[in-house]
Amino acid sequence: MRAVTVNRPTLAQVQQAHGRTWEILDFHGGWVAYRRHPWSATAARFGVSNVLGADNLEDLARQLDEQAAAETRRKSRYPPPPPG
Repeated sequence: MRAVTVNRPTLAQVQQAHGRTWEILDFHGGWVAYRRHPWSATAARFGVSNVLGADNLEDLARQLDEQAAAETRRKSRYPPPPPG
């Protein structure tokens, strides 16, 4: 995932950066994003959320960037088991 660095991102930019992981919707004048593949409730202690909401797209993009960082913290703390 790539962070959105533009001050006022467009929907296309946010979808390009986060669209593989998140479904992003315009919702009654605000924005909502939900994970395409939810994390378990135990991941919440690392700051991982399955649903986000914001008044504007810039704030949602910031939250999505923060979620990417939280996922990295979670994955580094509990790496997947080795194959086999």
